[in-house]
Amino acid sequence: MNLLLVDGEADNIKNFRAHIRGAFPNIRIVGHFSEIGGDLQKVVRDSKPDIILSDIRFFGGLHFVRFKEIHEEFPDVRFLMYGTFNESDYMKRGRDFGVLDFMYRPVKPSDLNRCLEFALDNFKKTQESRKKTRNMENSYQQRIFQYEEIFLRTLLDGDIDRENEIRNGFEYFNIPFETDFSVFIVRIDHYKKIALALSEMEKHMRIINVLTVVRGMLRDYKAKSFIRSFHEIPVILNANLTVEEKVLLGDRIKHTIHERTGTRCTIGIGRTYPTPMEISISTREADAAFGYRYRMGYHAVIPIEFVEPDNTITFRYPHARERRLVYSAVVGDYEYSKGLLSELFNALAQSGPMPENLIAKIVMTIVFRISRYISEQNLPFASEVARYFPTGDILKLITIDDGYTFLDKSLRDFCNFVGKYHTKDSLRLHIAAKRHIQEHFFENFSIARIAVKLGTTPETLNKVFMEREKVMLFDYVMWVRVQQAQKHLAESATEEDIIAVQVGFDDVKYFRSIFKKYNGETPAEYRARSQSS
Repeated sequence: MNLLLVDGEADNIKNFRAHIRGAFPNIRIVGHFSEIGGDLQKVVRDSKPDIILSDIRFFGGLHFVRFKEIHEEFPDVRFLMYGTFNESDYMKRGRDFGVLDFMYRPVKPSDLNRCLEFALDNFKKTQESRKKTRNMENSYQQRIFQYEEIFLRTLLDGDIDRENEIRNGFEYFNIPFETDFSVFIVRIDHYKKIALALSEMEKHMRIINVLTVVRGMLRDYKAKSFIRSFHEIPVILNANLTVEEKVLLGDRIKHTIHERTGTRCTIGIGRTYPTPMEISISTREADAAFGYRYRMGYHAVIPIEFVEPDNTITFRYPHARERRLVYSAVVGDYEYSKGLLSELFNALAQSGPMPENLIAKIVMTIVFRISRYISEQNLPFASEVARYFPTGDILKLITIDDGYTFLDKSLRDFCNFVGKYHTKDSLRLHIAAKRHIQEHFFENFSIARIAVKLGTTPETLNKVFMEREKVMLFDYVMWVRVQQAQKHLAESATEEDIIAVQVGFDDVKYFRSIFKKYNGETPAEYRARSQSS
């Protein structure tokens, strides 16, 4: 550990230097500074100390200004200060600016030893922490490509839903993407059959060889590719290419893969979109193109424009949002449902003109899924769906605005109904839980076991008791046990340790502490008072 001595008196510096050299051989004194008003920061910059041992008077009246200046430039440097008793408040407040400890003048050897030992311990811990941080940073840098692949995977899956977050990812991973994005998916043909004849290493090497060819073919393009599975490589291409140009590029890629690796692949290609938010749309289109291999053939290049030229809706439609909408409706969360509904219909509005009757069919599908999910959960209000989402009204829906307005009102009314149902169910659960506790209070307490018994979760049970009893379930059980103990204490001469076991406590000391906490007096005091009255 490196130490810098700062004091206006040469004798003090001399004495500190002699003591430290004799008692602390593992502390290296890198210099001293005694020029009051001089450029201490330059000395710190040149000598690079870990600790500055200093008289607080050296800093004059501007203690905190000087501390702050040094601490801001050298945040890792720490201070050991000494001064008079009247200056202790200043030294204590200096902790915000790197002061580790302080002593009073005249500095005793024992106080100096204490402070230096504390500084050494702090230095050791800091060094260990820095080493761990460096190791973590090194480990992170060695695995940076894995984190890039995670980012790209979530981007393709549509799990990143803010454009600035995508742009930040591009910048962080040094991906030079700008505008015009399309996705190619390279998929090994008949992989399940091929894999039966391959060892694990051979499967790995096959997809690695395919990836090597793909990256070589795209060297002159702005593109990112990675292995998504043993048989599939997605490619994000950042280039403004026509459909014909994409087909020609895909054709060259598949032929080169076959020539160099002996592997036959089919390539699905999505449309080109201007923003990175739409990369996931192109991914869904490229994936859907594989469904037409029965007609287009294997070892082919299949752009979505060839097989679904007029479909601009299916792949933009946020199916994941629809699933969440269904779940949130069934649990009665209207506010969340409304937000999801807005996202869903905004996506539809960006998809272009709606084919005739499509809005009615979309709304009908959502309602059907709500009804199905209710039935799958065996909830008792499945028949209510038809009342809140009348089929006759759905069939009349024509425009996007019609569909949004209908669903918004219906969801609000339905969620209000579900909320009332859950309130009644909460009351039922509360009564059942209280009955169970009254009958089993003497058993070992386990909120998980009670929850399983009642067909709910510990979190729900605690929420119910907080709403209706204003206490957590544990506190309610303890209160019931104390009530039972009161009866035994008031009506019998049974020993306290026996009563403790009878009401569910294995430890009589714990029983006494709980009893006093909930009753305000010890079991003995309660017995004496209740039996004397």
